[in-house]
Amino acid sequence: MKRTLKKLGFLFFAGVLMLSGCSNSKEKNLEKAKKEYEKVQEEVVADDNDPINRKIDFAALEQTNPDIYAWIYIPDTTVDYPIVQSADDDSYYLRRTINKEDNEAGSIYTERYNKKDFSDPVTPVYGHTVFTENPEWDSMFTDLHKYEDPAFFESQPYIYIYTPTKTIKYQVFSALTFDDRYLLNEDYTDPETFQNYYDELINTAGANTNRDLQVSQASKILSLSTCVGVGSDQRWIVNATEVEEKAV
Repeated sequence: MKRTLKKLGFLFFAGVLMLSGCSNSKEKNLEKAKKEYEKVQEEVVADDNDPINRKIDFAALEQTNPDIYAWIYIPDTTVDYPIVQSADDDSYYLRRTINKEDNEAGSIYTERYNKKDFSDPVTPVYGHTVFTENPEWDSMFTDLHKYEDPAFFESQPYIYIYTPTKTIKYQVFSALTFDDRYLLNEDYTDPETFQNYYDELINTAGANTNRDLQVSQASKILSLSTCVGVGSDQRWIVNATEVEEKAV
């Protein structure tokens, strides 16, 4: 997963400020985006009492946009969205919806250097924190900030990723304010690099953590990244490790 352009780290460092930025957009535009995503949810999601048994109609999603390759769901939050990955422009969905329409809400996305089967040691997933004067239209990764509350961190530890072939259940082990380094500028296939990253996620001051959860390269890390506030050069990241996988 190591980027062959690692020597251009400064350029990627600048890019991450953009890729994990914030949006303070007009409510009308955000309302349009939220309704668009809610419509997709109604059309393609079949709920179940156990989230790992939810069904996602990926055939319908592919007709909407072939760049859609996965779905993310976090119970007791508004995070219930398709995940996209552009084949040639990592920032394409920064301010475009899954229908490729310009909108400050953007999409939930990964970069093309990550495998679409979530088998990399670390998979960052990006999404905006969308603040409005009307919380009804807050969307995308805004609710990741619920993990700032230790009570929520304890009560809602699971994240679900759905792909056409499997469902992956993750358990959150840390949530923290992180610096603006470019996460994919590191080679997490190297055991020492992976361990150093994990140690930072667990030991950073102010982090909410579950130290009892065993985490290794084999279990893989999902790092959900959003912003802290307008103009901030830091990010809020929620980190989880794979605990269950079910074939579809």
